[in-house]
Amino acid sequence: MKNKLRLTSFLLALVITLGILVSCTPESTGDDTTAPIQGELTETTQPTEPVNQNLDLIVDGKAAFKIIRPQDLTSEHAYVSSAISIRDEIDALTKVRFTMGDDFKRASEEYDASTFEILVGNTRHPQVAEAISGLKYGEYTIKAVGNKIVIFGYTDQAIKSAVNDFIQIVSEHIINENGTVNVSIPSEALNVVELHSGSKDLCAVPVLEESSFIATSTSDLKCNQVILGDVTLDEYNAYVSELEASGYKKYTGSDLSGNVFNTLYSSDYTVNVGYYKPYDECRIIIEPFDEKTLIGLESENNRPTVTTTQITMLGCEFKESSGGYKGNGLSLLYRLSDGSFVIVDGGHDTNSSYWANNLINAITEQAKGYASGKDIRIAAWFVSHAHGDHMGMLKKEASTFKSKFTVERVITCLMSPKEIQKSLDSSHGANFGGGEANTANSVRNAAKSVGAEFITCHTGQRFFFGDTVFEILYTVENFAPATTNALNTSSILVRSITTDKSGKSSSVMVMGDITGPAMAICIKLYGNDLKCDVVQVAHHGYQTWGNDKAIADSYKIMAPELVIWPMGLHAHSTHKEKSFNKVLWDGSNKNLKQVLVAGWNGTTHTIPLPFNGDVSTITSKITSEK
Repeated sequence: MKNKLRLTSFLLALVITLGILVSCTPESTGDDTTAPIQGELTETTQPTEPVNQNLDLIVDGKAAFKIIRPQDLTSEHAYVSSAISIRDEIDALTKVRFTMGDDFKRASEEYDASTFEILVGNTRHPQVAEAISGLKYGEYTIKAVGNKIVIFGYTDQAIKSAVNDFIQIVSEHIINENGTVNVSIPSEALNVVELHSGSKDLCAVPVLEESSFIATSTSDLKCNQVILGDVTLDEYNAYVSELEASGYKKYTGSDLSGNVFNTLYSSDYTVNVGYYKPYDECRIIIEPFDEKTLIGLESENNRPTVTTTQITMLGCEFKESSGGYKGNGLSLLYRLSDGSFVIVDGGHDTNSSYWANNLINAITEQAKGYASGKDIRIAAWFVSHAHGDHMGMLKKEASTFKSKFTVERVITCLMSPKEIQKSLDSSHGANFGGGEANTANSVRNAAKSVGAEFITCHTGQRFFFGDTVFEILYTVENFAPATTNALNTSSILVRSITTDKSGKSSSVMVMGDITGPAMAICIKLYGNDLKCDVVQVAHHGYQTWGNDKAIADSYKIMAPELVIWPMGLHAHSTHKEKSFNKVLWDGSNKNLKQVLVAGWNGTTHTIPLPFNGDVSTITSKITSEK
């Protein structure tokens, strides 16, 4: 669905449309499946202006236009449902049923400017490029261009508003004489440009004209994303400059494997704009400005060194009253050189006070000698995604942590209620449990309860704490415009890189419950740069949600020295032989030194960072079964 908005396309459309004659009374073929010829051109007659400015949708009770939508879209897409809605609504008003088609054409073909068509959404016709040139991302349009009626909006809600307006226009021009319906619409009535009120934030940025529009999407409660294709790095850089010229200030930038990211801000909005090299894409994420959307610069990370850096994995498996074992969960604890801590997830909502006590005890013990009580600073609490075995303990025990420590930030990127509902309504609905449509509010409320700022992170951002940088390599925003196939696909991918004073570094890949389909995107974006020293096995090693190969391939690229497995010993024995897990330890990974399994209850494994390759420096505390 690529519709390059180039000047050449516009000029082509202009030349074509100026050579078309639109008549008031088209000749009917007698076949309502074929659009009748509304005007003919001869070799000696090339009028530059149409004789009549009316477009005849229905002539003598027969459809004179065909409805066209973009190809290769599912029935769930707003452009498809909008095209169907136009057909059905006109049918209900006039009892005349229009035929439908898509914008498929062979490479050697051109789009026929002489045919009469209603173009819904981002079809590849040059008339669409002309109609939407200069249209802001929060607006929609209905526009007559030659023999085409373009109906377009960037967002789902905007295209639906455009359809509603168009149906209203049709209803105002129905003429029913002796049971015969005619609809003739003056072209000036088909010249609508309106702001969709729910999409107004998208008007906060200039339009990147040298691009093809792919889709819009949302994340969390108030982040809007515009996805654009056919973008070169030069065009991306020029667009960043255009943002600056329009009043935005550049805050920070990064380059991850040739993918370039910049954060800019104004008094009203923060804009994260990324160039995704393998896809030739530009993604623009717009959110209302707040001081906490400016996540901190490396130069501001200047606290003195007071201790050593390490990562601890805590066990989250427990024995049920029935005698069985319940696992899952993730609880990782970083202690950083400046004495602060970073937590990832924390554990279950089941037995939440137990997991909270384990985590509190670990923090208190590791801070001995330099801090205690409220002087202990949790610089960041990353929530990988909104499943209860990951964010549940934070949700239930936030007030406990607030009373004991200072928690500064909760960092995550969650699906919006709109995107959750989209998944629930799709064929993937069974993969989503109850109550997940309100997950963003749940984590926000937990952040408030723990006394922390809530930060929505975006791909390409880097957080600096002590001697460690936390890079965001993937969020659910990267999965758009595809419908999210499982909540685990919304799990963020975070890589931490710790560098000591001698310059030695090592990296930890925190995968949460990320899925195969999400990792397929990461492999394409980063390739061999996914190499790391320590990896946390994704989704407890359980399943990949549709792409075993991508998980296996990512592990082969990562080729870690250490594998940390955040599930109990009992569950580990069940899943370690799965093909996508075995590549970590069956000889495929020549770097492997040790696999550390979370074990029972409060079992911990602590790895010094940077890891120097010596497994004897790893300390483990085994909690016996009760």
